[in-house]
Amino acid sequence: MFKNEPGWNGAFTREQAEGAMPNGTRVVKTNSDAEDGHADGTPGVILGSMSHPEVEDGAIFYFVEWAARPRTAVGIMGKKVRAAQ
Repeated sequence: MFKNEPGWNGAFTREQAEGAMPNGTRVVKTNSDAEDGHADGTPGVILGSMSHPEVEDGAIFYFVEWAARPRTAVGIMGKKVRAAQ
């Protein structure tokens, strides 16, 4: 499921979880915690997503390419991103 793609940092999936925002959706970071690497409002693009019913009641986990870290796949819980307006 997870792959290292040539030219990219970090293994990720391009799979799309049921009910997830589609791959390629432009998003912004929300609900940041002090220790998060990206602040609220940081733009990014969804690369892929996954979910499992036993993890936070089936919460969606995304792989995002943040504008501040091009060609780097970063994992984030769905509650910390929203579709850009």
